[in-house]
Amino acid sequence: MKEYLTTQRIDAKKRDVVERTKDFGEIYELLDEKEASTQSERCIQCGDPFCLNKCPLHNYIPQWLKAVAQSDLEFAFKLSNEPSPFPEVMGRVCPHDRLCEGDCTLNDGHGAITIGSVETHITEEGFKAGYKPIFPGITTNKSVAIIGSGPAGLSCATYLLRSGIAVSIYERSDRAGGLLTYGIPNFKLDKKIVERRVKLLEEAGLKLILNCEVGKDISFEEIANSHDAMFIGIGATKAKKASLVGENAPNVHDAMEYLTAMQKKNFKLSYDKKFDFKDLDVVVIGGGEIGRA
Repeated sequence: MKEYLTTQRIDAKKRDVVERTKDFGEIYELLDEKEASTQSERCIQCGDPFCLNKCPLHNYIPQWLKAVAQSDLEFAFKLSNEPSPFPEVMGRVCPHDRLCEGDCTLNDGHGAITIGSVETHITEEGFKAGYKPIFPGITTNKSVAIIGSGPAGLSCATYLLRSGIAVSIYERSDRAGGLLTYGIPNFKLDKKIVERRVKLLEEAGLKLILNCEVGKDISFEEIANSHDAMFIGIGATKAKKASLVGENAPNVHDAMEYLTAMQKKNFKLSYDKKFDFKDLDVVVIGGGEIGRA
């Protein structure tokens, strides 16, 4: 595993810009088998891997890189899915440059391993090969209610279902995913990716109740009385204000409201036409992930 001396870091290729403007689909192409293997072979298998320690989920990064380098896709798939509820999502949207790749030992002089792209490759190729995350089915008499089907709710559901516990998710929107569905644009995360993961959870026993707002369509007490425990993952959709003069003017909009409206438009659903900004001059305040989106 010393190929870093002769092999450079590569980034996932971007789709042709002309093609992207036709569909606003995902920007980056997937690594092929050779590219993923070559990048994985660059890993020096640190005794105390900084990439694993920097990862909030403590993904088994060196281990699944070694498995990919040895062409053991099935083992890499199992390792990748063990600590992460949806590695195919995190491989696309996680800030790898500030986390695992940012702390990669090779980042100082040789270029970090393309961890995020390899992570995406593992799950996508694993699904193509017919691999699926393992769930035992509902094996207990316990049930948990989850309010909100965003990243937190889906993660909670994943680990509960792995333990054989029945899970019911109550979601006020028309589809599951929360931020993954209505906050992250398609050019970063294709919604079919989210839908596929939700379907896997439903096959594992998840009961998903959509268009159901707790406190309006069903009472909190009713949910509490019909389950053994509850998890509240309602997200943080309320925008922060910048305390600028004029920020409450009619033509000033919160980012999440705009992104949600545009995703509804992509889904061909009804949306507020005030968010159609075509041919208008627009100022974006903030240059973070949501500002660039």
